[in-house]
Amino acid sequence: MIPVPNLDDRTFADLVTEARDRVQRSCPEWSDLSVHDPGAALLEAFAYLTEVMLYRLNRLPEKAYLEFLNLLGITRHPPAAAWVELTFTRTGQDTAERITIPIGTRVLAARGADPQPVVFTTTTPAVIAPGATEVGVRAYHCELVEGELLGLGTGLPGQVLRTDRAPLVTTGEALEVMLGVQTAEPSTGAAAREYQGKTFEIWRQVETFAGLTPLDRAYILDRASGVITFAPDLDRSGVPGAVPGAHREIRMWYRIGGGSGGNVAAGTLTTLRDQLGGVRVTNVDPARGGRDIEPVDAAARRGPYELFSLHRAVTARDFELLATADSPAVARARAFTRASMWSFARPGEVEVTLVPFVPEAARPGWRLPVSALIERQLEEVRLDTQSNLDSRRALGTSVTTTWARYKTVSIRGKVVVGRQEDLDAVRRRIHDRLYQTISPLPAPGTVEGWAFGEPLRASNVYRILEQAEPGVRYVEGVRFVVDHAPDHDIRTLASDNYQPTTWYAGGAEQLFRSTNDGSGWELISDFPGERVRQVLPAPAADRPGVVARPGTVAAITNSDEGGSSVYVSTDLGETWRKIAEIDAVVLEATWIDREEAVSLLLASDVGLYEMSLMDGAVPLQIIVDQKDPDRGFYSVKAFVSERGVWGVALASQTSYGIYLSTAGGRQGTFAHIGLAGTDTRTLAVQLEGPDTVLWVGTGMADPRKPGKGCYRARLFEADIRWQELSAGWTGGTCWDLDFLDGIAYAASQSAGVLTLDTRASAPQWETPAVNCGLPLRDRTRFEPVQTIAAAEQVLAGGVRGIQARVNPTQWKSAASTELPQLVTVPPTWLLVSGDHDIQVVIDDAA
Repeated sequence: MIPVPNLDDRTFADLVTEARDRVQRSCPEWSDLSVHDPGAALLEAFAYLTEVMLYRLNRLPEKAYLEFLNLLGITRHPPAAAWVELTFTRTGQDTAERITIPIGTRVLAARGADPQPVVFTTTTPAVIAPGATEVGVRAYHCELVEGELLGLGTGLPGQVLRTDRAPLVTTGEALEVMLGVQTAEPSTGAAAREYQGKTFEIWRQVETFAGLTPLDRAYILDRASGVITFAPDLDRSGVPGAVPGAHREIRMWYRIGGGSGGNVAAGTLTTLRDQLGGVRVTNVDPARGGRDIEPVDAAARRGPYELFSLHRAVTARDFELLATADSPAVARARAFTRASMWSFARPGEVEVTLVPFVPEAARPGWRLPVSALIERQLEEVRLDTQSNLDSRRALGTSVTTTWARYKTVSIRGKVVVGRQEDLDAVRRRIHDRLYQTISPLPAPGTVEGWAFGEPLRASNVYRILEQAEPGVRYVEGVRFVVDHAPDHDIRTLASDNYQPTTWYAGGAEQLFRSTNDGSGWELISDFPGERVRQVLPAPAADRPGVVARPGTVAAITNSDEGGSSVYVSTDLGETWRKIAEIDAVVLEATWIDREEAVSLLLASDVGLYEMSLMDGAVPLQIIVDQKDPDRGFYSVKAFVSERGVWGVALASQTSYGIYLSTAGGRQGTFAHIGLAGTDTRTLAVQLEGPDTVLWVGTGMADPRKPGKGCYRARLFEADIRWQELSAGWTGGTCWDLDFLDGIAYAASQSAGVLTLDTRASAPQWETPAVNCGLPLRDRTRFEPVQTIAAAEQVLAGGVRGIQARVNPTQWKSAASTELPQLVTVPPTWLLVSGDHDIQVVIDDAA
């Protein structure tokens, strides 16, 4: 049964009682209200008639509701046309012939005996030039309607016309709809076109007549119904816009078609409907972007919200509604103030994160792979949404649109049911419920899909499974599996100096980020054919001479064929730009400011290079030692003293010792400061009040020997003296160093993470116990720890991934693809279902 809305639920008795109460208040002299009184009989008669009217009002059809929305300027979203790149290829041997592909060439999808095949139409001409064998042309799932005569102008305001065919489809092209009015001479600067020997001036499509002058030639178009409205007469205000002259032809060029049926697979558009000799056609990639006209119920739900927003983006909800209303290719949007979330944002910036529309046919069984979302995240759609929101934002604000990013999670577990249940049916319903719930797009029973930034907890899964199936007795063994995690071969770790609780980790071809102090990690970039050597956030502006650069991060990679690349991000690693590709193998980099211009110093196997971040810059070599210009360096560190003096230290390869510049690392300012003959592998700078202390971690060729540990020296003093810190050292090579609260943490080859109290009078290294939680190589030796980073907490990275320090003596794994309790995502990310695997068994005990 169709539910009947009660717009007014008063009954006959309610109406009579209300009338009697009003009589007593307004006419107290009317004392006889018995059924014998003629006045009372009239009250009952009118109450009966009112009840009949309310009965009919409560059965007001849906069409009337939509007509009311139309009066408010709210219409259904039209269908969107799928688009595809068609490849036209010569079929003959003669390549000297010039073959023209005209506008309007139609290509059919190979669908057998389908009476209504899918037709794609080219909207721009193309040419296979002499000597060429093929050409690519963009086509849309639409039909071109050329110069349809809508009617003749009346010369009066408020004229309404309708196209013969509707709805009109959107393709995203600038000239997909044109309305022309016959004219003898177009206005100065106005666009015009010739058709059947007559000149037609092209009028402008607008959303409202507000703000127009009587000379503005404009109209309003409802694409869903094909209704065209010209400027009305506003009584005292006059006509807000021009009107077509009497007896002038009004013609329209538009497109029809579209819909989700146009999202055809690759290689299916192979039949030419129009004769075009000498070529064959196909589509290498699938068609994308097709969407059906908005359902009536969806328009009814959206209507009140659009009325509230008034087509001006002021609140976050306004931005979200406008983003989805302006483009049928956008299914969801989330708007937020960037400054409340990102350290690099400026006041007044609004970020709108978009989720593309994916038709139900592309997600069978409600499974929505990330690939289906990514392939529909088109740059032209994002730019179009950006432009529309820019035109509606408030003065003093700026808007940035981005596509959402996704994290795939699969659920494993066991569900126990009673003997009366059908195991296969229960398993199928449980999987369907999970796919519908953990999805960026809505499904039956959900409103919007999974919330942005919402973590997935084991308790959520227990609730979903137990509520989905009445026959479920209990659920156990729930765990989560994610596609990527920094759980092996981690070579670099770093905390962001401006974004709280944000960390970076890199290894092999992958770079990860955590926005919650290591509770969860997301893959933010892949570098195929390269290995991440170092991730380097911009330094903290806690001393004079350091310029704050929140959000800026650099990444150094080494290629498999030799050489290195330098990448920079200004948005915490969300997007990356390659700024340099050099032949040398870069082993370490450091930031340095030079008169407000930031650069990277690159320590490589053939010398020191400086890389400016300015556009078009190239790496420039800095000669450190004139006797050996191509001397290689393992490590480089730039630092600032308490007085704002920039220094640069270098650790040489082949045991040549340490070089230091106290003049910002410029050419000719380096001096050798000792440790010649020592295998210096890594550098670290400890800033202790007014003191700047340089630490050097040493190497050991024989892994069976304990090694020398580290050296340290105070800089910016008249005489630099090195102090050997080898007492208690058992780890072989020292790979990395960092400091927190006066404690030095050293990543070693064989003894895990060693610690040393830097303020002790006789400092000595402490070796962790074999049961401390760090990965073991054998019963007495730890796996090599390749990197260490200390901020609010201490993280160590190596061949077994990332370990976090729990207390002074214990560590735990901080990254895994299998998680027992919680999967987190950043605020602008969404969770996507992977391949769930829920085992359904019978409760034998019952």
